[in-house]
Amino acid sequence: MCSFAFAFRASESKQIENDIFGYYFISGKVPKAFADINHIHLAGNYGKQQKPLFYGLVRLKNGKDFPILSVTLNGKKVSFITKTVGGVHYYFNGTFTRLSDFPSNPPQGIILQGKLSKLKNNKKFADTNVKFRYEAGD
Repeated sequence: MCSFAFAFRASESKQIENDIFGYYFISGKVPKAFADINHIHLAGNYGKQQKPLFYGLVRLKNGKDFPILSVTLNGKKVSFITKTVGGVHYYFNGTFTRLSDFPSNPPQGIILQGKLSKLKNNKKFADTNVKFRYEAGD
């Protein structure tokens, strides 16, 4: 009987799902080529439920958006590429410092870091190592 009770409890245990939904703001100084970025929005699980799928965007301070075409999350490693807008697009390849259900348990401090590249007419215009802090948003 005890083994049945143990097995029942084990089957009820809920696995924590990672959800990277949120807004990521560059922390520290950035080169002039990236100074116009306000934030990166990753749509996480919310975006997977949208039709069509929505991965997020890179939003500039002037309100211009660069929709993210795809996000690859492999363990803590993440990469994405944006749609080309006015001949420019962005590519990011980096690592989360940790993963969890961010909307339910917002992380503090630097949560994401890696290399952000800006391409103009499909040629690398600039790249920089960046660190991002997280905000859950509304």
